[in-house]
Amino acid sequence: MKRSITIAIPVVALVAVAGLTYFGYTPIPALLGSLAPSSFAAGSGVLNVYITDAASASLKSLILNVTSLTLSYQGNVTTTAPRNQFVFRVPSSTGMNVDITKLRGSALLLGATNVPAGNVTRLILNITGAKALFTDGTSAKLKVVANGELMIPFHFQVHSSGSVDLTIDILPNTIQVSKGVATVLKPVIHLTAVQKSHSATITTTA
Repeated sequence: MKRSITIAIPVVALVAVAGLTYFGYTPIPALLGSLAPSSFAAGSGVLNVYITDAASASLKSLILNVTSLTLSYQGNVTTTAPRNQFVFRVPSSTGMNVDITKLRGSALLLGATNVPAGNVTRLILNITGAKALFTDGTSAKLKVVANGELMIPFHFQVHSSGSVDLTIDILPNTIQVSKGVATVLKPVIHLTAVQKSHSATITTTA
């Protein structure tokens, strides 16, 4: 019989503890990552990557270009360099011009891909563009903090022949204003990973 275990992990810097539940998912066909499964050292699992958003009182729209998600592993998991990483390149058809303010209470599937089995210790979410439309009718093109490479310590396990549903919840948190102009987006990111294997389902949140 399968068992369900929930593990809450405190995460520093850009993340805070929060659970994400009851999302309506929109499926799309499976998409390829940066490496073929034949290069995975210990088998593979399926990673489904979703994006969602929480409410913001000042924003009418927040439009993002999400281009990639890098998984860093504990130890070597591929036969090609870098052997402890896997990069999922988000298709432009799903990752470009995503208005995350329309995803409150639902989630958009950015893509699904085969990933190496192993213990993931860190994610890097790459956002290459952002634009804000405010409720007062103004708008601004934004730079994303850290040049858009948002590094998030987060631990979960990909089981061989298993699957992981990873939900990324992006909260605008702070939009820096300089000389009356909004310039820099500093988001807070909440993560949920539902890890499924033959024997258990484990949910990790951060």
